[in-house]
Amino acid sequence: VVGSDSNFIGTDQGYEAARWCALNLLSTVNAYLSENSATSADLSKIKVVKIFGIVRSHDDFQEQHLVMNGASDLIKDVLGDSGACHARSAIGSNSLPLGIAVEVEMICKIVE
Repeated sequence: VVGSDSNFIGTDQGYEAARWCALNLLSTVNAYLSENSATSADLSKIKVVKIFGIVRSHDDFQEQHLVMNGASDLIKDVLGDSGACHARSAIGSNSLPLGIAVEVEMICKIVE
């Protein structure tokens, strides 16, 4: 999700953008597991430790945490209990690369 420099997205659109970020992260982890595991890829082998989000926003926007609920909710929906309890940080920035709305990083642990 992108916009022009003068158009920032709202909380609801940001929430959806954060969900897409989380989905992309889980897809990347799934690809890693399928390439580096003796068995088939299995997302139940991961425990999400922390996610960190940067939300492109105006100086007076104070709902970055609500935007990041999108990533947390998606992770919980996909992973169940192993994704339900993770640390999380969210900050705002007036600019992100390529005009993206949300950037999310995830730290996870592979559990055998």
